[in-house]
Amino acid sequence: MSHVLGIDPGLASTGYAVLADDGHVVVCGTIKTTSKYTAGSRLVEIVEKIREVILEHKVREAALEELFMGKNRTSFVGVAQARGAILAMLESHGLWAAEYKPSLVKSVVTGYGAADKRQIARMLGAQVKLSGPADDHALDAIAIALCHLRSRRLRAVASQ
Repeated sequence: MSHVLGIDPGLASTGYAVLADDGHVVVCGTIKTTSKYTAGSRLVEIVEKIREVILEHKVREAALEELFMGKNRTSFVGVAQARGAILAMLESHGLWAAEYKPSLVKSVVTGYGAADKRQIARMLGAQVKLSGPADDHALDAIAIALCHLRSRRLRAVASQ
């Protein structure tokens, strides 16, 4: 069985989730880094943890949200840095990363492209089984992986 890795990148907090092809959540969590360290060392920490997840769970595909400019320009820079480091590491492992617009991820999970965090969490609770609590970053990573799985199935049906 192949596994899909969903990633919600950020310099302070990076959410990750590994889903099986049937949508079962294998593992999820959040990598939290501290601003006491340099951006470079924080990026190394994020990349190393994601690499461990890939190797431990035999990940075959990855998915991330497309980069978008929100209100907070400071976090935009951190997200861009984390995305770049993660994309380079994924490429070095031969993993192509699918990218999805945030509104598409929300639409696939909730049916509403402008859903808020609470709505996403509620809908994910009805669609996947979690072994324990998950924060917003891990839930976003689950939603991204779920979006990828469902998009992949649609592409397969369309090509038949």
